[in-house]
Amino acid sequence: MSLRRKILIYVGMTTICMLSLLYLISERALLRNYEQMELESLRENMKQSLLSYYDEYTNLGAIAINYAGWDDTYSFIDRPTIPANNDPYLTVNYTDSLFMSSRLNITLLMNNRKQVYFGKAYDYGNNRPLAYPSTFIHTLQTEYASFFEQSDASSRKMGLLIVDKQPLIATSYPILTSNNEGPVHGTLVFARFLDSNYVQYISEKTDMPLSISIVDPSFTPPVQATTVTVSRNRAMPFWTESDKSTVIGFSLLTDVNNKPAVLLKFVKQRELYKEAQRSIIFYLFYFGLSGLVFFFIISCVLHRTIFARLNRTINGMNVIKTKQDFSIRIQESGKDEITQLEKSFNHMMTSLEQSQNEIQYQADHDNLTGLTNRKAFFEYLEKIIKQNHRLPFRFAVIFIDLDRFKLINDTMGHHTGDLLLIEVAGRLRLCLREGEFLCRLGGDEFCIVSHYVQDSNPIEHLAKNIKEAINVPYDLAGYRATISASIGISLYPDHGKDSESLLHHSDVAMLDVKESGKNNYRLYSESIEAIRTRRMLLEQYLKCAIDNDELTLHYQPKLDLGQNKIVGVEALLRWTNRQLGPVSPYEFIPIAEYSGFINEIGEWIMRSACRQFIAWRKQSVNMPLIVAINISGVQLLQPNFVDRIRGVFAEEEVDPCHFELEVTESFAIENFEEVINILLELRNLGFMISIDDFGAGYSSMKYVCQLPIQCMKLDKTLIDQLADNIRSQVVVSSLIEMAHRLQLTVVAEGVELPEQLRILQTYRCDQIQGFLISKPVPAGRIIEMLNGSDLSQVPETKLHM
Repeated sequence: MSLRRKILIYVGMTTICMLSLLYLISERALLRNYEQMELESLRENMKQSLLSYYDEYTNLGAIAINYAGWDDTYSFIDRPTIPANNDPYLTVNYTDSLFMSSRLNITLLMNNRKQVYFGKAYDYGNNRPLAYPSTFIHTLQTEYASFFEQSDASSRKMGLLIVDKQPLIATSYPILTSNNEGPVHGTLVFARFLDSNYVQYISEKTDMPLSISIVDPSFTPPVQATTVTVSRNRAMPFWTESDKSTVIGFSLLTDVNNKPAVLLKFVKQRELYKEAQRSIIFYLFYFGLSGLVFFFIISCVLHRTIFARLNRTINGMNVIKTKQDFSIRIQESGKDEITQLEKSFNHMMTSLEQSQNEIQYQADHDNLTGLTNRKAFFEYLEKIIKQNHRLPFRFAVIFIDLDRFKLINDTMGHHTGDLLLIEVAGRLRLCLREGEFLCRLGGDEFCIVSHYVQDSNPIEHLAKNIKEAINVPYDLAGYRATISASIGISLYPDHGKDSESLLHHSDVAMLDVKESGKNNYRLYSESIEAIRTRRMLLEQYLKCAIDNDELTLHYQPKLDLGQNKIVGVEALLRWTNRQLGPVSPYEFIPIAEYSGFINEIGEWIMRSACRQFIAWRKQSVNMPLIVAINISGVQLLQPNFVDRIRGVFAEEEVDPCHFELEVTESFAIENFEEVINILLELRNLGFMISIDDFGAGYSSMKYVCQLPIQCMKLDKTLIDQLADNIRSQVVVSSLIEMAHRLQLTVVAEGVELPEQLRILQTYRCDQIQGFLISKPVPAGRIIEMLNGSDLSQVPETKLHM
C-alpha cells in the first residue's frame, strides 16, 4: 500500500472516529437530557391529571355540602317513615337537571339506621335515568360500610369505590341543619362514574389523552416506580414505559380502603426526543461535510508538499530498478527531509555501484580457493548446453573428489585442510588447457568442463594428469601430506543432455572409483548405474528382510578326519527376496555391513542358530555338534557387542561352549589392538574362537600367535591348487604343522576333490569342509546326515551332495 493511501486512510479514519465520537457524545448526553426532559414533562402532565382528578372530589363535595347542610334535607331524613318517591322535597330538589349540571350518576339519602330514604341513578352523558342503584347500595353496605359512618358534624368522607367492576368517585357527608348543627340524622352520598365520559372530560380539561383500567387489589407498582406529589400529604406511585415513538406514564389510584383499584395511563408522543434526533443528524451532517472539506484540504496540502516529490523520487528508483544501472542518480530538490533522503539514496547507490562487482564475484566464486562455485558451474553448463543446440559440439564433465581428505582435516586440523584445498586448486589450474572451466563444488569436490572431446582418449589423458598432479606430496605449513583423488567422467551428449544428469553421472562414476579402491578415474557407463541402482534397491529391501521373514540359515557340515564323522556345522545366511528372488551373500553382506544393518542381522543369526541348536538337541540328546557363526568386523567393533551376545545366549538359554565364532584373518590383523581384548572376553564366555580365511591375505604370524584363537580355517584359495601345485602343498603342510605346534585345530575350507582330501589326510589336517562332504543344507537335513554319517567311503562316494 502506498504512503499516500496510508496517510489518506489515517486522516479519513481519524475524521470518521471524531464524528463517531461526536455522535456518541450527542446521543449519550444530549439525547439523554431530552429524554429526561420528556419524562419530567410527562410527570408534570400526570400531576396535572391527578390534580384535575382530585378537583372532581372538591367539586363533588361542594355540591354535596349544599344538600347535606340544608334544613329541608334534615327534616326529610328525620321522618319516621320512608317518604314516597313523589315527595315534593324529592321532586323539586333531585331533578334530572341536577344530575346533568352537576355530572352526578348516583345520589343516596340514608338515615342513621342505614335505611335508604332516597336513591337515584342517572346517566348524564346520555341524558337518561338508570335503574335503581341497588348494587351500589349493597356494595357500600358490605364492602365499604365505614364510608357511611358519620360520627359527628365535622365528619365527611370522599374517595374511590369499585362497584360491580366499575370505578366511581364518591363523597359522603353527614346531614345537618343549615347552621351546620346536629345531631347527625343521616348521610348524603353523591357518586360519579369514572367512565369514558368522565375520562374524556378530564382529558379535555388537561389536554392530555388519559385512560383508566381496574387492577387487582394485590397489584403492586414495579420496582422502578417513583411518586408524584399531588398535595402536601398525598403522593401517588408513578412509573413510565417508552419506545422510540411514545412514552407512557402510569399512576396507581387506591380506593377508600387504601387498596389498589384503578391504573391511570397517559400516552405521550416523543416529539421532543425526535426533534433532538433530527437536530443531532443535522449537526452530524454538518460536521461530516466539514470533515470532508478538511480531508480534501489536507490531501491537497500533502500532495503538494510530500507526495509529488516522493513520487518523483520513487520514479527515479524504478528507473534504476528497470535498467539495473547503479550509475543513475536521483535529482535533488529542496532543503528538507526529502532532500536528505535523496542525498542518502544517491550516496547509497554510489556504494552499491562499488560493491556490485564484488558481490557478483563473491556470488560466483569460492572464498577459499578463488575458483568459481557450484552456482556458477550450473550457470556455465546451462549456457554451453544452449549454445550446443545452435552449434553442436561435445564436452566432458570431470568430477574430482579427494581421497582421505577428512582424515587430514581431523588429524592435522581444518586450517591445514584449507591449505591443502588451496594447493589442490592451484595444481588443477596448471592441468587446464585454454578454454576449460574449473570450479569447486563444495568440500573436497572439484569439477572441470573440457571442450576438447572428439573421443575419450584426450579426456582420459587429462584425468591421468590430474591424478598424477594430486598424488605429488604436499608441504602444508610444516606438515607433509599425501593424498589421492577419485575421478569420474561423463560426456555430453552421450551421458546426459542437461546439467543435472551430467553432474550426477560423473558423480556416479567417481563413487564407483572410490568403492573400487580409489586413486583412479573412470568413464560413466550404464552398467555402473545399474550396479548402484541394484545396490540401493538391495539396501532398501534388506531393511525389511527380517520383518518379512525372508532370511533363513543353511548349515554346512564339518567332517572330522580322525573320527570320520560330522562334528560341527557352519551357519550360513541365505536371503530370498519377494521381488528379486535369491540374493547371493557375497552381494548383500557388504551392503548390510556398509548400512549398519549387519548388527540386527547378526543378532537374528545368533538367535536363530540358538533355537535351531535346541531343536536338534531335542531330536538327538547326545548330539556332539559345534555350531559356527561368522562375525562381521562391523559387529565386533560395536561398543556393546560382548554384552549383546551375552544377553542373546542368556535369553535363549544356550551354553556358548557349543558355539564357535569365526573372525576373518584380515580384519583381525588390521584391527588387532581393538579385537584382541574383545576376543578374550568372548573366549572367557565359553565360545570357541576361529580365524577364518587364513592365507587369503598377507598373513602376519606375529599377530596370529597373540590372538586368543583355538581354530584356524585355511582359505579355499590355498586348497584349490593343492592337487597339482607343489608350492601350495608346501604352504598348506607348513601351516598345518605350525597350527598343530600352536595347539590349534585346523579346518580346510572348500574341499571338493577326493585328491584334495587324500593330501589333507596325509598332512594330518583335523577337519574339512566343502562340497565333497556336502553343500550348505537346510536345518532339517543335518539330523539325517548325523544319523547316517558313515563317511569311510567319502573319496569314492560323495555323500550328502
